[in-house]
Amino acid sequence: MATPTNMNDTKDGIVMDNGKEFGQGILSVITNHIYWLGLINFYFVLCNIVFLFFFISLIPSFSNIIVYFLALIPTGPALTALFYTLNKLIREKEISPTKDFFYGYKMNFVETLKIWLPMLLVVSILVVDLQYLNQNPSTMNQVFAGIILVGLLLIGTISVYVFSIAANFKFRVRDIFRLSAYYSFYKIKATTGNIGIVIVTLFLMNVTSDFILLLLASLICYTMVLNTHTVMEDIRLNFIKNENIDE
Repeated sequence: MATPTNMNDTKDGIVMDNGKEFGQGILSVITNHIYWLGLINFYFVLCNIVFLFFFISLIPSFSNIIVYFLALIPTGPALTALFYTLNKLIREKEISPTKDFFYGYKMNFVETLKIWLPMLLVVSILVVDLQYLNQNPSTMNQVFAGIILVGLLLIGTISVYVFSIAANFKFRVRDIFRLSAYYSFYKIKATTGNIGIVIVTLFLMNVTSDFILLLLASLICYTMVLNTHTVMEDIRLNFIKNENIDE
């Protein structure tokens, strides 16, 4: 007589007596996620290699702002690809990192540039103004500097929704910004969570290195995507008519 075991053979593979397929345990899920996040993080860094080169080779100076601006142009599509891949991971619990990342990069490249270039220009102007105000301290300049900092924080917060929406749905550029602004206030819990993630990231950059932003980009983005998942589902439910646009 055959010795009984705690596993049952099925047509699709071996199933443990807890109902999970072999290879789908918690350890397997964790290792898969580490592998996927590490690989797409590598692709994200690869897409930003031009900026990384100038950031390392040039002395940090606002006189190089134009160089930084040009070098950051590929960052927008790379961010959209990152959000696209991680949104798919959360929805489907599984991805093909190389295929999905570069599909998201190529599919959204033109539309993302329409969004990213104006944002990058505005941020560049605000950063230059902030530097000027800090070099010429006065009560009025400090007030304006505070306003600019708040503006940069708002842009950073809204941009999370901008890239998530652009990565998952096909809307006109102005509608993407409208939806992003709307959900920034309508889903205040998710917005507060994003602000918290940004603050923690800035703190880590301050106590370690600016490179932490690139090295942990996929993990940071993953937490933001998890935090805004309900927003994407709300958009899918209320603004998409019986079609999955991100497929």
